[in-house]
Amino acid sequence: MQLVDARRLTGPNLLSRSPQVLVELAFDVADDLQAALATYSTELGRMRKALDLPDCPALNVRAHRGGAVIGYDAAIDVMLACAEMSEWAALSACELAAGRIALPLEPKRLEIAQQLERDRSPRLLALDAEAARRGIPLFWDDEEVSVGAGSRSACWPRGALPIAADVHWDRLGTVPISLVTGTNGKTTCTRLLARIAREAGMHVGSTSSDEIAVGGAVIDTGDWTGPAAARAVLRRKDIDFAVLETARGGILRRGLAIAECDAALITNVSDDHLGGYGIDDLEAMMRVKAVAAEAVRPSGTVVLNAHDPKLVALAEGLRPRVVFFADLSREDPEARAVIARHRASGGHCVLAEGGRIVVASGDTRRSITEFGAVPITFGGAAGYNVENVAAAVAMAGALGIGDEAIVRGLTSFNPSDNPRRGELLERRGVRVLLDFGHNPDGIRAVMRLVRSLRADSPGRLTVIAGAAGDRTDPDIEAVARAVLDAEPDRVLLRDLQGYLR
Repeated sequence: MQLVDARRLTGPNLLSRSPQVLVELAFDVADDLQAALATYSTELGRMRKALDLPDCPALNVRAHRGGAVIGYDAAIDVMLACAEMSEWAALSACELAAGRIALPLEPKRLEIAQQLERDRSPRLLALDAEAARRGIPLFWDDEEVSVGAGSRSACWPRGALPIAADVHWDRLGTVPISLVTGTNGKTTCTRLLARIAREAGMHVGSTSSDEIAVGGAVIDTGDWTGPAAARAVLRRKDIDFAVLETARGGILRRGLAIAECDAALITNVSDDHLGGYGIDDLEAMMRVKAVAAEAVRPSGTVVLNAHDPKLVALAEGLRPRVVFFADLSREDPEARAVIARHRASGGHCVLAEGGRIVVASGDTRRSITEFGAVPITFGGAAGYNVENVAAAVAMAGALGIGDEAIVRGLTSFNPSDNPRRGELLERRGVRVLLDFGHNPDGIRAVMRLVRSLRADSPGRLTVIAGAAGDRTDPDIEAVARAVLDAEPDRVLLRDLQGYLR
């Protein structure tokens, strides 16, 4: 048995709806889960007793193919000290599992006691309790604490918090908050929804795997899909609408930043990023993505892809309203049946049908616009963007944005507004299509667009490709097959320095 990591999950996560202190263990063939849990619990209890803390809290456990993830609730002011405590307990349990003696309490006990003394914050706990009573979000990290969201928020340094009674609570509240997750299409849907919201007159803050943007202007670049990025946007007083791309890594490493949101979109769940953090198969990945859907308040909306059976099954257990989207030009009778059942029960759907984006419920239908008016669909040839458009329309409608603003957003959003996601350039008679497709499904979708673009002028096809080194050999082989299936004339393989093994 080995300790992989000890960390804090500061919001809803795969183990619980509440913040968790977590340890991740890797098991050898001979290791037993129940024995490991008992030993870890005993060692954690030994340290807690030495620190005059209550008995070991109830453990939340998720076993997986190579080990287990173990977490428990802790007060938000002392989670860092509790993580240190848990790391010590896990290391001591590993020593015992290997037939050696347990770790001594000192000097770790003194170190943790000093940290507990430094970190305890009755004011933080009081702010958290009062915010919860009023239904107002509170966001915290090691540097800052904020109450409310966007234009209706206030923020203080962690070491200079006000007394709860002195806070002007009547000035605080929240703004519409939406989460976008899935395997493919997250960034496109995030950018498209942000554009639609701006057309509706909103001051929008968004996060994605490329940037943080406020009001359409990029304020920071990089992979900003975790809770730190979400907090950075939600603390800005110049936004009144938030669209937060939420990747599986942030959920697994730190949890969500928010306890509740107004709407969530899951684009799809396919074979990508498996093997890390004990996520070994699509069922486990589905549970990760579902964390975003479960954060939607009961009066909110979850938007799901009717072409994904895993998402259709997820819909049955959700409290909020569900809106399905689908491209009915695809040969997918199961998705058609899902849509028919949902409409028959009074549910809403957004459909790509007959070259148009249509909103449908029961026997009623209304057309939003035709594919030809939406540049990123390439007249419908970019099938993956047809679905992304339908998903963004469903989210916009769920958040109360009217059709006129939706149409303005769709028709003004060009491939150049979505860099490296179906971005088409031409240089000296050579057409260059840039796309972030990095898994087999994503690459196949791009190659279908390539075939359409080459229909009137075949020419030679060159593919330049790279793959992240944290994927397994079979994953990389599947990417290679997807490239070769397009029958390119030439393939150039590119090393990406930040992604080497």
